[in-house]
Amino acid sequence: MTAARTTEPAPGHTAPQPTAGLPLTAAQQGMWFAQAIDPRSPALNTAEYVVLDGDLRPELLVQALRQTAAEAETLSVRIVETPDGPRQFPIDPAASGTGFPLHSADLRTEADAQAAARAWMDHDVARPFDLAAGPPFRHGLLRVGDRQWLWYQCVHHMVLDGFGYSLLARRLAEVYAALAAGTEPAERTFGRLTDLIEDDVAYRASDRFTADRKHWTETLADRPQAPVLAGRSMLASHTFLRRGTTVPSPLTARLRELAEDLRATWPEVLIAVKALYLSRVTGTPDVVLGMPMMGRLGSVALRIPGMVMNVLPLRLTVTPDTTLAGLTRQAVLAVRSARRHQRYRIEDIRRDHGLLGEGRAPVGPLINIMPFDHPLSFGDVTATSYNLSAGPVDDLTLNVYDRGDGRGLRIDHDANPALYTTDALASHQERFLDLLARALETDPAAPLAALGIATAEERRRVLVDFNDTERLLPTTTLAAPIEEQARRTPTTPALIFAERTLTYAQLDAQAGQLASRLVSRGVRPGALVAVALPRSAELVVALLAVLKAGGAYLPLDPGHPPGRIGAMLEDAAPVCLLTDAATLPRLPGTNAATLVVDHTDDPAPPPSDTPPGLTPRHPAYVIYTSGSTGRPKGVVVSHAAIDNRLRWMQHTYPLSPGDRVLQKTPSGFDVSVWEFFWALREGATLVVAAPDGHRDPLYLARTVQELGVTVCHFVPSMLQLFLAEPEAARCTSLRDVFASGEALPQDVVREFHRTMPTARLHNLYGPTEAAVDVTHHTCEPGRSGPIPIGRPVWNTRLYVLDAAGQLCPPGVTGELHLAGAQLADGYLNRPELTEERFVDDPYGPAGSRMYRTGDLARWSAEGEILYLGRTDHQVKLRGQRLEPGEIEAHLAAVDGVTGACVIVREDRSGDQRLVAYVTGRSAPDQESVRAHLGTVLPDYMVPSAVVRLDAFPLTPNGKLDRKALPAPVADTTVGRAPRNPTEEILTRLFAEVLGIERVGVDSAFFDLGGTSLLAARLMSRIRDTLGHHAPIGTLFRAPTPAALAERLTGNDGTDTALEVLLPLRASGERVPLFVFHPAGGLSWCYSGLLPRLGAGQPVHGLQARGLQHDEPLPATMDEMAADYAAQMRTVQPHGPYRLLGWSVGGVVAHTVAVHLQRAGEQVDLLALMDAYPSDQWRELAGPTEADALNALLRMAGYEGDAGTLTRDGVLATLRNEGSALAALPERVLTAVLGVVTNNARLMRTHRHQIFDGDLLFFTAAAPRVEEWLTPLAWLPYLTGRLTEHPLDCLHPEMTQPRQLDRVAAVLTSRLDALGT
Repeated sequence: MTAARTTEPAPGHTAPQPTAGLPLTAAQQGMWFAQAIDPRSPALNTAEYVVLDGDLRPELLVQALRQTAAEAETLSVRIVETPDGPRQFPIDPAASGTGFPLHSADLRTEADAQAAARAWMDHDVARPFDLAAGPPFRHGLLRVGDRQWLWYQCVHHMVLDGFGYSLLARRLAEVYAALAAGTEPAERTFGRLTDLIEDDVAYRASDRFTADRKHWTETLADRPQAPVLAGRSMLASHTFLRRGTTVPSPLTARLRELAEDLRATWPEVLIAVKALYLSRVTGTPDVVLGMPMMGRLGSVALRIPGMVMNVLPLRLTVTPDTTLAGLTRQAVLAVRSARRHQRYRIEDIRRDHGLLGEGRAPVGPLINIMPFDHPLSFGDVTATSYNLSAGPVDDLTLNVYDRGDGRGLRIDHDANPALYTTDALASHQERFLDLLARALETDPAAPLAALGIATAEERRRVLVDFNDTERLLPTTTLAAPIEEQARRTPTTPALIFAERTLTYAQLDAQAGQLASRLVSRGVRPGALVAVALPRSAELVVALLAVLKAGGAYLPLDPGHPPGRIGAMLEDAAPVCLLTDAATLPRLPGTNAATLVVDHTDDPAPPPSDTPPGLTPRHPAYVIYTSGSTGRPKGVVVSHAAIDNRLRWMQHTYPLSPGDRVLQKTPSGFDVSVWEFFWALREGATLVVAAPDGHRDPLYLARTVQELGVTVCHFVPSMLQLFLAEPEAARCTSLRDVFASGEALPQDVVREFHRTMPTARLHNLYGPTEAAVDVTHHTCEPGRSGPIPIGRPVWNTRLYVLDAAGQLCPPGVTGELHLAGAQLADGYLNRPELTEERFVDDPYGPAGSRMYRTGDLARWSAEGEILYLGRTDHQVKLRGQRLEPGEIEAHLAAVDGVTGACVIVREDRSGDQRLVAYVTGRSAPDQESVRAHLGTVLPDYMVPSAVVRLDAFPLTPNGKLDRKALPAPVADTTVGRAPRNPTEEILTRLFAEVLGIERVGVDSAFFDLGGTSLLAARLMSRIRDTLGHHAPIGTLFRAPTPAALAERLTGNDGTDTALEVLLPLRASGERVPLFVFHPAGGLSWCYSGLLPRLGAGQPVHGLQARGLQHDEPLPATMDEMAADYAAQMRTVQPHGPYRLLGWSVGGVVAHTVAVHLQRAGEQVDLLALMDAYPSDQWRELAGPTEADALNALLRMAGYEGDAGTLTRDGVLATLRNEGSALAALPERVLTAVLGVVTNNARLMRTHRHQIFDGDLLFFTAAAPRVEEWLTPLAWLPYLTGRLTEHPLDCLHPEMTQPRQLDRVAAVLTSRLDALGT
């Protein structure tokens, strides 16, 4: 019987106070809190039944039950929550409302009496106890045969443990036997409940308690992570799954024999095998099992059937070289140590080590040895006990019963159904028993590495069924099918780049001529040729030329730092470097012959085809990947390997001549290989994207649409951005989209199928070391759960291996290893590293190799692989593999840096950032460190933030605690104010995308933590808000709001921001919306509407004269209206017109609407925001300068105290809020004050005419001083309806975000109804 593991500590106890009930023991306190978490849960119910065979006298058994229950004070209680905490009060079980809790039934008339009895017992176990009413136990007496009965008992774990069950059962048998023999039962032998409580209090105040606490504190000082078989933790469910079996007698005998040989007990050998199993399943060498122990070290507890038992940690270390003898010895010592300190409660251990709460258990699976199965003597009636419930099951519990009847050990596996299915439970039991049998037959002094946990059938499924990929293929090279295609279809378009198209004949001829020039410079089969060209038609020609010359190409990204390019050239030592005139000046010097493809004095040589000496075993390309030592490594891939990959791809996703494949992956990444060559081998057309096009979702969408692309690839994070681009939904030509490079999230798959319902999405996986991709999975709409990386491709074998190199069965995590035709030859000039990563394949043909990926994975039952992360710190960031160690090595070389660490953080969902941490008092600042890294590393390897720490956080055992590294804090110093609405809007968009509160106009996007993916998201938001369609590269060249505003507007924006007609967003397909300035004359306050109205809605502001130039102000409101109408016609010559005005702007809008109608134009929307007709202002005094300053504040959405406002104070407020109004020069500020005064005069003298139409009105409905203001005052000046929308705000707050959300929602609905 187990003791429950609970989530709260047991506080110390005071001496019992009988008048106030009795306190709970420490063990009971733990159970109380566990029950309090879910009061109606029956998880803490324990139960067993005893089969009684013979001539039982049931009336005597009932009499014995009542007597035994009355003698056991620990059972005859009710437990109540009081102001002083939970207390237990003695009761008479027979005096409760329903009498003694005994159910009797004769089931002999049932079709299956045994099944009926078991069904009743299972139902009863699932009924929770009412502890406050009591009693906390129930009995059953079920007759299932003429001479067979079942005695059933169910007891709450708070009052009884497994040892207590044995005490009760033996006493019941003793009393019954005496009654049956006609004699008096012996005197009661049970101790009293108060004795148990006093003994517990005494222990917790003793030196023994202190010593026990010290022992467990030292044993668990480093807070080991207790591994669980399910990989996650849950609270115990209301029920549990159970699967029972018997260890055969011969195996049981061997277990006992081996235990004797090892000078151990059989439970200790069983513990060792269980630790081995747990270590292999969880992939961790540090195993912490839970073992229930009696906890009864004194004579008091040994005589009392109560709750005393404890669960304690058994910590063992399992490595591949550990022997069974050594592991058993660890178990012996761990059990011996735990027994000496078994009274110290598991609840106290949890509290001491900060392990309270769900998912923080101090132990893993339990192994529960039942030592209480002693024979029971009911006189002439034989008795056999069976356990039904041993208490709550958090994870998986192994219950072992030794009946000593010669039939072997009985084993029950109990599982939490929230974590395990019945199939998973069956698999664990079968594997454990199989492992036990094989372990007992091995040499106990031999390393356990030879023992895997997969059964023979599971090994067969993994090796044969899941890896049935053998396929005979022709012998060829990468380029040979392209040459053959050129002969078959010479006039078919082979390549499109920008405005240029090459046919197959032209491509082959140009590549052949360049190949001849390469041959003349010494390129032979196997020779390495570096290619440093931007993405272009020339790049494709160059790559094909290298292959036709027999060489292997080494792609170099011209955008990488010269130092990194130089390191690769030095390491690879190519015989030739191919580049163009524009790129050559940016490249470092090299000893290789340099061939400039667009400048040559060579006579045009005859085209060259693939040389006859070239074989499929020669290298086709070398691609460099990040290296953990700070030195990138070149992966050498043969023609045979990549040919296998491309032939499989054509068979699985066949291309036809009408297909168009998009090439957008940089040539330095392996996905580019199939993008470059698959289409050309099959007669399709290759569409080559612009050099920076792969970063821009809008560009990609338009390329797909305009050129009819049918096949393309995305890294999942870029796919997410692409799908967020509205134009993606119109990419209906796409048939197959491939995703690889990082884990594919389920929400991206759902969005893909929603956006592109006719296209298929395929999830691929593979490292550069295995010719791009080795697994494939087609995503199905509606499928839930993690997306698999799939099944192996042709001639490829996948192994998931544990730490000992043994096969993992389906469902068990291990390291993924790859074998077969697609393996790379190794690392260029790195034999030691090649030997380390490419190892012998013990499961394949003799002499074959396999590649250790470092990726964690597991097989599904269906034979697909699930990717689960890394075994090391290597990461994939936006599809690009990098080793933090390489970046750390460069950081450590910076003067002043004493320590360095690099991790990928995801502080916001979907936003992965590379962050560096450095120590050192004299370490440089972030900008200096990033600038240095930018000279030696490519952009994607430069951390977006560098955090300087006094010291690195450490785990209790002294290792770097990566989880405790703090999130970087962006420098959000505002600095100077924005100078115009564009800058102000951009600062808001920067902050929104970066997830920070505020951004200054001179703050650089990437210094604040921006990434290339966030950059794409920002440019999309800018396009939606401002209507500017700028490529993503603009942000790299102009990374601050100020610089970007200048790029977008073509100048500094200051003058145009004061024009009478302000194009807040000039682009869009809808009818423009014209917005009119409030009293201060500027329309900047409407900028917040732009993102809320959508990218297709043009918005133009009308602003007062006199702000940009010194000029007369209008003398009347009608003069102003005529001027504004003329300005509007320069954008929109004729109606329908749509007008919106806030405050004074509302009066202006109404006047302009009347003016337009009198000119014969249609006005189909007039909307006012808290604007009231001139009638309501006519008798008021004109504004003071303070009133004018307050009008300036109001334009920014704030209200000041007109009695205390000064120019400096207003400007300071505006600057603090990041408003562009704060940047107004003195001349403009003076002009604004004049405009306010003039507008106030016009408001008071204007006479309204009637507008023929409806009015949409937004009211600032919060209480105000001007209580006479009412929108109904507009009714005399309308012919249509007035529709009012009250907003809970003051007048100055109308343009703040919450109000604009509501205003924009209403406007959007009205504009949609009006149409475009």
